Amino acid sequence: MSRALDSSVKEALKHADHGKVFRDIVSAVNQRFDSFLEFEVLGLSHPLEPGISYLQDENAIAIPKLCLVQAFLMARETLNGGIGIVKSENFQTIRDCTAVTLLLDPEHLTAANLRKKVLENEINTNTEEIQSLLNAEKYFVDSLLTSRLHRHTKSPTLWNHRRWVIDQANRRGLLGDIEQDLKDVVFVSGVRHPRNYYAWCHARLLVDIGTPDRELLSRLVTAAESWCFSHHDDISGWAFLHFLLAKCPELAPTAVDKALKLTQSFQWRNESVWCFLRGVATLGRADITQQVVSHAAIGLKASQRDGDEGKSLEQALWWLETYGANE
Repeated sequence: MSRALDSSVKEALKHADHGKVFRDIVSAVNQRFDSFLEFEVLGLSHPLEPGISYLQDENAIAIPKLCLVQAFLMARETLNGGIGIVKSENFQTIRDCTAVTLLLDPEHLTAANLRKKVLENEINTNTEEIQSLLNAEKYFVDSLLTSRLHRHTKSPTLWNHRRWVIDQANRRGLLGDIEQDLKDVVFVSGVRHPRNYYAWCHARLLVDIGTPDRELLSRLVTAAESWCFSHHDDISGWAFLHFLLAKCPELAPTAVDKALKLTQSFQWRNESVWCFLRGVATLGRADITQQVVSHAAIGLKASQRDGDEGKSLEQALWWLETYGANE
């Protein structure tokens, strides 16, 4: 979503009731469902009737850009006090204003830092409510990270904020379900924004701090395989699968066998899948290396026969011949 405003929007902002729109959108953002909220910003091609600030269908909320800007202006005016507002312990006002701000601009670092400050103060004063407070913050940021908002799903500010919340929970033994976090947040964000570097780095963080046992690692590998097989041209997902297999090399033969069968069946010759295969082939198993080399050679011959360049296969073979034998 672009932050630029055209002349008609600027003119409309001069004659609008920002306070009412702000309250309407805050009431929408503060809702909770079994699944995350799904936000969408509507353009001028979707005008609403006067007095209506958003549309809603269960957990899906669509907000016109004009209304979102109106609410943002009200939030900015309220937040002019900055840290002073936080010290006044008006926590709900801060949460409301920063929620609207981050919904419009996911890189608004001040808003993210204010939410951290508020949450820290609330945790220190309400020790019995720590888990519910952390869960509420996770719900909000996860709703932004998984919505169909292009800039939000790959926002380093939002992912860093989620990491901070996870750290707070981990310190208190309230980390939660790693597998569910991966499936519901990281995997969804990876679909919303392909090659989502920040999402997959967060996935590694969850695995590292969660220290999963072998059974959980096996389930994570299966889940990551399923995601990669459905998005075979996304190198970030394959890199995460490689990361998991490096932690449990005994699962690598089965994973490689599945990947090779699909690669041969669907004639995948893209760089993403072959970077994964050549990397996993050097985890210390000579049989895997030979298996990948054999399939790469067969695939290269087929690509030459079909008139394709097959550069990814050539590079994979060269890499395995150069480095695979040294493992």
